[in-house]
Order: sequence, then C-alpha cells, then structure tokens
Amino acid sequence: MSIILLSSLTLSAQDEDTTFVILPDSSNFVTASMIVASPGDAIYSQLGHAALHMECPRYRLDYCFSFEEEPGFKGILKFFLGKTDAHMTAVPTPQFLDSFKNEGRQVKQYTLNLTLHEKQELWRLLDNDYVDENMRHFNFLQNNCSSVSLQSVESVMVDETLDFNGWPKQFTENNGAMMRFYTRNSPWLQFICSTFFGTESDISWSQEQRTSPELIPQAIKMAQIVDRNGNKRPLVTGEKELLPLVNKYEASFVSPTLVFGILLLITIIITLSQLKWKLKWLPKALDIFLMSLITIVGLVLLYTSFVTGLFGIHWNWYLIPFNPFPLIVWLIWRKRKDFYKIYLFYVVILVLFILATPLSQQLDLPHHLITATLAVRCLYHYLVGKREQESVKKKLNNKK
Repeated sequence: MSIILLSSLTLSAQDEDTTFVILPDSSNFVTASMIVASPGDAIYSQLGHAALHMECPRYRLDYCFSFEEEPGFKGILKFFLGKTDAHMTAVPTPQFLDSFKNEGRQVKQYTLNLTLHEKQELWRLLDNDYVDENMRHFNFLQNNCSSVSLQSVESVMVDETLDFNGWPKQFTENNGAMMRFYTRNSPWLQFICSTFFGTESDISWSQEQRTSPELIPQAIKMAQIVDRNGNKRPLVTGEKELLPLVNKYEASFVSPTLVFGILLLITIIITLSQLKWKLKWLPKALDIFLMSLITIVGLVLLYTSFVTGLFGIHWNWYLIPFNPFPLIVWLIWRKRKDFYKIYLFYVVILVLFILATPLSQQLDLPHHLITATLAVRCLYHYLVGKREQESVKKKLNNKK
C-alpha cells in the first residue's frame, strides 16, 4: 500500500516528481485534508458525504479514503437487514471526485494542521483499514462516514487532544432534535429516521458520533489541537473548493405529511359514506390495506429495533400503534359477539399515543396522521358493532 511505499522509499525514479520542492520542515511531504460533499438526490446521499484526502506530491500519491458499504442492491438489502459492514476504501482522487462531478455536487477540502508524523500515521491507519478483513458494523449515527473520519484523525494524535472549542448549537440537543435538523430538507428521509430511531431519539451520543457532513466544516474550523503543555494550534489551516455546486438537491413537495393527511381525509370520507350509503367493498379494501400496513410495519420495526441494531437496540414507540397484535386478535376473536369492544380499547390507546407526543422526540405529525386514520376506522367498527349488539338485544327483548 501507499504508506508502505512511503516508509520504504522504494518507488522507482519514474514515479518521483523531482520538481516538487519539499519544505525544510517536510510539512508538505504528506498532506491530509477532510473532504465534504454536498447532499445528493439519492435518499442515502441526502446528508452529504465526508472523507479523508491524503497526498504525497513528491511520489505522485493522491488518494481519498472513504468509509463505504457494499454497493448495489445487495448492499441496500444488507443495510436494511442490519448486516452492513464497511471500511475505509482507497480511491484515486480524480476517480473519487468524478462521481460527485457527475451528480453536480459541491466538494470542499479542509487542510488539516497535523504534524508530519501524525499525517504518516493517519495514512498508515487508513491503509491498514483498507486491507483489514475485520470490517466495522455500520450504524446509522455511531459508525458513519463523518464519525469514522473524525475518529481516525483523533486516533493518531500522540500527547495531543482535539478540542472542538464549542460545537455548533445543534449539538446541545438530543439525537431526535439533531436528526430533525439534519433531515429538515428531506421530509421522507426524516420520516424514515423518525420511524426507526425509537428511544435513541431521546438521548445524546458523543459529538464525534453525532456529527454529519453538513456540520463538519463548522466543527473542525472551530477546533484546536492541544498538546500536553496546553499549547494550541488550529485543526484547519486552509479551505478549497474542489468542485462547484451545479445541482442543488431539492426536496419533493410530496411530503409524508401531505400523503398521510390525504389518506386521513380519504378515510374520513369513506367512513362517512359507509355510514350513509352502506358501502362495502371500498371500506373493506381500506381496512385490509390498513391492517396489512400496521402488521408489515410492525414486523419491520420489531426486526430493526431488536435484531439488526441498525439504529441501536432499543424500544421503539411506534410499536404501540404499529404491531402484528391487532391482526392476531382479529383472527382469533373476531367472531365473539363482544369483539367490538376491542376496537374501543384500541381507539383509546391510539388517542393516548397521540397525546403523548411531548414525551419523546421520536413522535411526529406524519405518523400521528396514520395513527388518527387507524383510530377513525376502529371507532367506526366499534360504533357499528355496538349498534348491532343493541339491535340483537332489542330483538330478543321483543320476543320475550
């Protein structure tokens, strides 16, 4: 690997740039930078991307080390199964930049003020990570491109520490509030994150684990490197735009709030029409859709919350309205004459769940619109069931 070549200096003469002048302190022999790319259109790139850029101009070595998972459909499948592993991938810088250039994304570079030894150790660390078969288990916040890049820089500091000298104000909030800040321009990504975060939304991890490409520039430009004697120097000494912003990501106006608001409105219209005109197939189709929705979503939530560890092993509040239990109850007890009372019980749970919004940062409006939709249908079935039972009792009393 490149650092091994740097160490041994066994490169052939044709690979050496004899015109490059090394400074007396050799500080430009190796350069290290943090690279930050703007958000892309794909849902997995809507938070942007961060990587480390390592150069040795004397020996024409120029690589970007990017924390990457397995590409393609297989990688996406493994991601949602919670089996995604990742490591630093070494990519020649022109090739690394091409993908962002093709997408019209901005890429900026921030030069890191590390010692020559620290830069060499950082390169060695990244090379070892590249060839090491022991990959990191990907976690949405704790092990990602931003956190791994920052932690790699911190790990090579000897007798020095990294003082961020006050993080951006967003870091004073819990994970849920930070997640909403990061995804404020991507309603569907925010909806997905809110769905799976669970109680992780109400706690706070370390700043390095919670950072994102958007806040890295602000954080590292404020940061200082502090030695054992208390001497300080800035972490970043320069900034450069490698690619201009051509295609700014624009969120779709078709947001989860709009979609599920329309679903609630349609449900209310269908329910009122059913009461007035005795509709059958349309309300039945709606009930099948809603029952399938809460069952499938419930199974996915159970799997991701307690098996995959994708967002951390934790309790998920959305397991209250979305779980397989209503389907099981319906299959087993739907023929009981007092089954309609279960609908009222579920309505009470759904209403209380909506009222519990202040208790957790995970709970939000789009999910409550779905919850309200379920409540409308359950209330209808309770009222109809109650009316039918009262009608049966009335008939029995008349016969007596």
